Amino acid sequence: MIQKYIGLNRVLRALNANTRELIDAHFQEGEGFATASLTSVLTRSLSDIERIWPVGLEASVFGEIEQLIATGDYQALWKIVEDLIPKLENAVDDYFSAQPYSDISYSILDLLHPRVVVSSYAHFKTGHFRESVLNSVVTVFDLIRERTGLDKDGAELITETFSLQRPLLVVSTLDTESGRNDQKGFIQMLQGVYQGVRNPKAHTLNMNPSQYVAAQYLVFSSLLCRRVEESILQ
Repeated sequence: MIQKYIGLNRVLRALNANTRELIDAHFQEGEGFATASLTSVLTRSLSDIERIWPVGLEASVFGEIEQLIATGDYQALWKIVEDLIPKLENAVDDYFSAQPYSDISYSILDLLHPRVVVSSYAHFKTGHFRESVLNSVVTVFDLIRERTGLDKDGAELITETFSLQRPLLVVSTLDTESGRNDQKGFIQMLQGVYQGVRNPKAHTLNMNPSQYVAAQYLVFSSLLCRRVEESILQ
């Protein structure tokens, strides 16, 4: 989506520049080969915009621009520059601003842990949201096993890894009440993710979240990965 927005802005700038060049040619040379050639270039610029213009977005301005180009009058060309091109630019901005997920497949990359990108982003980008969420959660537990060397899963892996008595990983400190609460809270988050996300999605094909919900899960899994990665190995 973002590439289309950039492309439209690029061809709109070209239309503006070509129109101004044609206006200058009218003043400098009058009617002649140069203006005829530039008129052809301007018409091609308009065709480029129409070709990639979003379906359903108001396009009546194109017909008006075509009529003004055909007149060959420099005042008509000034109307294109000062009035009609800004209308097109505003229409493009409004259209893409209204798209709820216009560039989420790209902006989410800034928030994802590298391991989640590897395991889940390809599924997310292609619309396989259930698989992307499941893979992101599995990635968290794979990282725990990698850091601890344990060959366990679920509640057993979580409690043995982050036990308050003999932990293998400590997320902050166990010397203070606040630190112990942090450790307990992290245990509860992991247990909730395993029970509420991994298990249901692993055992049924009927749970398919929306793109937005899947993105939130991937960001949450990335946070869990970061905390596991930053935990102190005992």
